[in-house]
Amino acid sequence: MNTNEFLRSDPLLFEYFGVVLVLLFFFGITFFFKRIPWLRTVAGLGLIAAPVAYFYLILDAHTVNIPYTDDWNLLETVYKLQRESDFVKAAKILFEQVNQHRFAFERLVMLAMVALSGTVNIKGLLLLGNLFLLAIAYLFFLTCRQERVTWHYFIPVPYVLFNLAYFENAFWGIAAIQNTPLIFFAFLSAYGLGRRDTVGLALGIGAALVATFVSGTGMVAWVVGAIILGFQQRYRTLIPWIGLAVGIILFYFLFDYYFIESAEGKVWQHPIFNGLLWFGFLGNALYLDIPHPLYPAFYPDMVACIFLGIFLGLVFVAWVLRYYFKPRVQWSHWFVLGAFLFVLGTGAMFVLSRPMSQFFMYGGNVFSRRYMLFGVVLLATAYIGLVVLTKRVQYLQQGVLVLGLLGFVALNFQSYHTSLIQLRKQYDELSLDAYYWKHYTTFLTASTDFGAIPFWNHPTRMKELVAAVETSGLSQFYASDYLPDPTHIKALMKDNAPKYDGNVEAEADFRQGDDNLPAEYLTFFIDPRTEPDPGCLLLVSEKYVLPLPALPPPNSWTDFLKERTYYGSRFYYGMYRSKLPSGVFGVWVVTPNDSDPGRLTFLDTGKRMRLRLPSLK
Repeated sequence: MNTNEFLRSDPLLFEYFGVVLVLLFFFGITFFFKRIPWLRTVAGLGLIAAPVAYFYLILDAHTVNIPYTDDWNLLETVYKLQRESDFVKAAKILFEQVNQHRFAFERLVMLAMVALSGTVNIKGLLLLGNLFLLAIAYLFFLTCRQERVTWHYFIPVPYVLFNLAYFENAFWGIAAIQNTPLIFFAFLSAYGLGRRDTVGLALGIGAALVATFVSGTGMVAWVVGAIILGFQQRYRTLIPWIGLAVGIILFYFLFDYYFIESAEGKVWQHPIFNGLLWFGFLGNALYLDIPHPLYPAFYPDMVACIFLGIFLGLVFVAWVLRYYFKPRVQWSHWFVLGAFLFVLGTGAMFVLSRPMSQFFMYGGNVFSRRYMLFGVVLLATAYIGLVVLTKRVQYLQQGVLVLGLLGFVALNFQSYHTSLIQLRKQYDELSLDAYYWKHYTTFLTASTDFGAIPFWNHPTRMKELVAAVETSGLSQFYASDYLPDPTHIKALMKDNAPKYDGNVEAEADFRQGDDNLPAEYLTFFIDPRTEPDPGCLLLVSEKYVLPLPALPPPNSWTDFLKERTYYGSRFYYGMYRSKLPSGVFGVWVVTPNDSDPGRLTFLDTGKRMRLRLPSLK
């Protein structure tokens, strides 16, 4: 078992929490015992390094080189770009529209990866995209140093930036190289303009240009730049900035672009509902990783998002007013102002594209987890702003440090405790996608219906794409299939196959589906007892051999503290009934062979299930 396999089975979460708490203790006592300043330095540096190191260790262990949803779209355009010789046609492919966005930056990153390695490594994209978090953190650190704030006040920032509140960016290639670089380049643009020199202006223009073609939201960077230049009274620079912005935006919307009609209403039809939605987006760092089915009652965490959003808005107003009380400000002031404005503008664009006609706190599919990245970055920005605003009143500044440290550490711990299982689940499901595609032309990770053709619902497009990227070497998708083909599996399942000494049960209930309507949901439970931990569950009928992940359930906080381990001893997997075909299935458990890691053992549970009446007998 290598390090990554070990971390997937036991992420050492209790140990991580323990290290952080011990470092916090030693860091705290140095303020009461003045004669050990070296201990404060060691503990403080340890506190900064711990969340960063743990984040990337977990990321490396739970990512896999397998495309997911829109990743396939980018692979398709990269494949086309490699074979297109006409400049105009190649430009159309490079800037090809995905919804309202143009992902030129993402495609160029993939092309660079192909040029360097000959293939597109999705795991590499995930790690590369999330490395931009380090660059964002460094900009915050430079701000503290520029404002002559002691480096201790930077310690809470890594805990709010490096966590799993936005876990979709941890397993979705396009999300990782879109959202994090988008924020970085928008922030870099504000940093450049804050410098007030020629190099800074070039940096501001270049970063805003890149941000525009990372995502459509990047156009907000041009608006932010114009506001900064206006405050700085650099009108000779402002006029060409606006002219360049208009030219870029015209190209964005006029070059091979089609406008998508929205069935949603207008923001101004329900200003209160949409105002609350905007504040909720700003405070979405508190949006818990729990189901939020639509029902006519308020979710406490979504209400908390609104209050946090209002508070962050007040900090922004205080930061703007700082300029009028202290006209001679440094570049760091403009950077923080730009960071505020960009996330506030992103929230406004989110509301404009998804207006609501009711209280968003009622639940439903409101926020995707990848959007939480904007919330945590805004929270970090507001924290830095408060530290600077209170630096002349030492006890207030220290209060900001203590509250920020305790709050951000708690948020960090909570995000890992609730969302580590999401990374494990996605890893196991993606690892079975190649098997499902080769034998049933569908993905386990796509749709809630068995046999659905992913993404385009076209009879041949996806088949041709997978064949093309595999043949060209752009992807090693098929190499991720670790199971024999169904015929071979059935040949291994002889009448005298060994019996499974553990216990397998299944339960059926109804849960809210993606359309917020009740849908039948199946959950399988596996208790290994004396058997090895299961590799996967296998449903076998005359027509199908369907592997399903076997996931260890995370312990509750009470059991976690008692057992000192994140995962429990039983295993489970849940899915909507429509994801499985009808029929009578034998239930098998697949376990790895300890003496031969590449060999699998197929164990018969002796149970059968008819999916129309999902109960084992």
